[in-house]
Amino acid sequence: MIDPAVPLDAASLRFNATGAADGPEPQSPVLLTLLRYWQSKCHAPKDGMAGRLPARSDLDPLELRRLLPHVYLIDVLPGGMPDRWRFRVRLLGEKHVEVYGPGLVGKVIDDVFPPAVAAEFNRLYAVVVRRRAPVMNHGRVSWLRNKEFLQYEGLHAPLASDGSSIDCIFGAGAFVGMD
Repeated sequence: MIDPAVPLDAASLRFNATGAADGPEPQSPVLLTLLRYWQSKCHAPKDGMAGRLPARSDLDPLELRRLLPHVYLIDVLPGGMPDRWRFRVRLLGEKHVEVYGPGLVGKVIDDVFPPAVAAEFNRLYAVVVRRRAPVMNHGRVSWLRNKEFLQYEGLHAPLASDGSSIDCIFGAGAFVGMD
């Protein structure tokens, strides 16, 4: 579980994020499969109109069943100011629950993590919304007591119910060092 009393390793906390299109492909086979899945759900441009982002309803749990333990969904909520959003945990796969603990679903990121950690998650998710494209990140889980040994690779991709306005982030994590 997240312990706000644990001092943070601020140097390793900053997420290293790259766009999936402008960076290397995921090293994790799970993340590569999920990136390809997200890409397959994108709607191609037609008749001079821009392509549309996939919606949450485009995701089929039956198609994802063996990958669901790695998946999470984050709702994108208006933050009261332009280009400011709040992010709420909608779904958390079993692998994430093993790392973060239970009880995060339905909670806003700011209410779950210590301020420095929440700020980094918020920054990462805001990059996804601004880029309107998948973002990859990787590093060490330095913000959780007794989990500092874990390395992770993350995929975070935008979803839009109307094809344009991003209202959800489809993500997945691969943790190295778990049993």
